[in-house]
Amino acid sequence: MVLEERALQLYTAPFGGQSLQAFKYGSLTPAWAWKEEDRASFDADRYYDSERTAGYTEHNRGSQETLARRTLQLCSVQTESTDQETLLAVDLGCGSGLSSKAGSQCHLAVIGVDLSSEMLRSDEWEAEKHLSPMSGERLRCDLAQPLPFRSQVFDLCYSVSAVHYLATASGAEQRIRALTGSLRRILVPEARPVALQAYLTRSSGAVEAFQAAARKDGWLCDLVVDQSHGRPAERDYLYLRKGGTELAPRCALYSHAKATCALALEAWAQRQKAPLVRLDGAHRAWLVREHDRFARRLLRLHKRVADGASLDHAAPPGTDAAALAQRLAGIEEMEEEARLSAVLSILHS
Repeated sequence: MVLEERALQLYTAPFGGQSLQAFKYGSLTPAWAWKEEDRASFDADRYYDSERTAGYTEHNRGSQETLARRTLQLCSVQTESTDQETLLAVDLGCGSGLSSKAGSQCHLAVIGVDLSSEMLRSDEWEAEKHLSPMSGERLRCDLAQPLPFRSQVFDLCYSVSAVHYLATASGAEQRIRALTGSLRRILVPEARPVALQAYLTRSSGAVEAFQAAARKDGWLCDLVVDQSHGRPAERDYLYLRKGGTELAPRCALYSHAKATCALALEAWAQRQKAPLVRLDGAHRAWLVREHDRFARRLLRLHKRVADGASLDHAAPPGTDAAALAQRLAGIEEMEEEARLSAVLSILHS
């Protein structure tokens, strides 16, 4: 079905979503009628006036677009080329449109949903050239409620810096399952994996809450940690794929979060014959170097312990780290390309 035909079947009435037309003519549904009483106290619709929306957009322009591209790469979208079919995507918690714009630049027809009406009025939406009548449309709704779309209309779904609030306070499972159940319903059977960038590891139990709720709706849900900006700061992503039970290997760099990484997920998807992770060349090369730096530091620390040398402020490696170091010591004499491949294999085992 072509995108223009699917536009006629996109929305469904019962769930109370509100399109941009509703904003223009003042027919907004009262917030109390569709928001849960126990939701986290932050209210995006009240907080973001026009001034705060403009400030947020300018402050986050570069970082949001980078995170959106990384999220789309986990969704198996090629972000370095527009030579691909046009897919219909929904951007959850789209804000002022920065992440939706990144999707449009990848030849996606993106529809955004957000709780803040002021964000949805942002001039960013009008500045972007859209691929189809649907692209650039936005809808006001709460991600903690069933999404107001018909069944099996979207090819992919992604989100940047939005869904973590679903796992806060009481009623987290109900809110998360409203989302994961909606995703199961609105995505086409052959949809790409879902990727949700969010700040989850900062809240105790948030990742586990998402994984447990997603599992009940038939999703394989994994935590991916990535240094998306090419710096030490880590960013969390949830990777959701329909069916299956085998997760990607854990990555030693992010053992503190019990997470996999984009490189390990990339290799796992190839083995599983799943949609490929489409990392751009520059970031993939940076991640390989970061894994190699980690391996070299771990090996140096292990050798200092073995020699009885002072570790200064470093803690001695634990049992698992020491075992990894011993394996890394066995590949030091390999040719560089083979050694790097072996480093990734060891750190992802």
